Amino acid sequence: MRLFPRSGHRKVQGDGYLKLVMLEGKDIGVSGTLLQEVQFTAGQRVRMHFHQATREVFYCLEGPAPFVINGEKVVMEEGDCLVCEPGDVHGNPVIGNDFRILVLKVGLREHDTVWLD
Repeated sequence: MRLFPRSGHRKVQGDGYLKLVMLEGKDIGVSGTLLQEVQFTAGQRVRMHFHQATREVFYCLEGPAPFVINGEKVVMEEGDCLVCEPGDVHGNPVIGNDFRILVLKVGLREHDTVWLD
């Protein structure tokens, strides 16, 4: 058993969001995995992008959590799960409200993100 307190999570400021890195592959013994909490702020945006190999599992902690995925608007409510497959184009052109999600990345590879705008 190992406890990873929230106070020890590494913060990474992204373009339109703040990531709290909770667990990495070395922490759980599975390379290519990453668990992070991502906080989005109203008025920001997340550029459209996709991952070549990485699969992302989103879990909505605090919503609603709106995204555009493959041209379709998707709104997650608290407790909803969503899976973005490699190649799914996703982002958030206009973040209208604050929200938080957990993101589990599976099959994570360096330089795997392709930004489109």
